[in-house]
Amino acid sequence: MSENIFLIGFMGSGKSYWGHIWAQEEGYAFYDLDSEIEKVFDLPVEQIFEKHGEDKFREMEKEHLRRFENQDKKLIACGGGTPCFFDNIAWMKEHGIVFYLKASPEYILERVMTETEKRPLLKKVNTSELFFFIEQKLKEREPVYLQADYVLEVTDLTKDSLHFLHKKAKRI
Repeated sequence: MSENIFLIGFMGSGKSYWGHIWAQEEGYAFYDLDSEIEKVFDLPVEQIFEKHGEDKFREMEKEHLRRFENQDKKLIACGGGTPCFFDNIAWMKEHGIVFYLKASPEYILERVMTETEKRPLLKKVNTSELFFFIEQKLKEREPVYLQADYVLEVTDLTKDSLHFLHKKAKRI
């Protein structure tokens, strides 16, 4: 593999976690899109949302994503909303291979329940409404996520998943 790889999926699906592991396994440079934006603003994502708003964040996300044009061997963990704005999903497919890390609402809830303060979209959601919010947001975003080249169930992932899939499967 030499193309860029883009990991997409809902918050808490393991994009950054698996991205680090797979980049190392495949000899790719790893980038977390949210971290790249945080460096520019010198603020965490949740404060960027508060101070500058979601629209500004989404513009920065698009701009940073496009910086990977004409580059190879980069593995980019995208924010949960990245593929859902502008033409980002089409752009990623044009400039690399897109993997959707698919997780159930229950799996996501378990992963994000203790991190609501760090997650801008969850910050104002009541804990008792959290599952419903995740379920609805996932339902809204999944048609975009399913445009990925590959869909990987998060409960089946291993350090070799990316390598195995890319070598054995044909693109959707």
